[in-house]
Amino acid sequence: MARCKHCSKGGLFQKVDKEGLCKTCAPTVTPDIEKHSNVIYEAMHVHERAQTYDEKLAALDEIIAAARHLEQYESKGIDSCNPPPSLVLSEYSGFRDELVKQGG
Repeated sequence: MARCKHCSKGGLFQKVDKEGLCKTCAPTVTPDIEKHSNVIYEAMHVHERAQTYDEKLAALDEIIAAARHLEQYESKGIDSCNPPPSLVLSEYSGFRDELVKQGG
């Protein structure tokens, strides 16, 4: 029997896609994951090119917020981004802490 990784509904006639999502959850979860994954990737590039303290801090805050959002899916075993949100959150929180400690 299949069980949706997001809503946990299952049963004899339940069908899930390759990500483990039912037809009710897939149309909302998949775009949400794509949106927040793109935010992470774009903000990573902004952070790499940022010249000022404020630009770097803003990019790091975007990355951290999006990774926190995606952690809910990771905790349910749903693939979201690569590297996983928990790793992104850990690494970029460290970068943020170091940036703040340096004070710009």
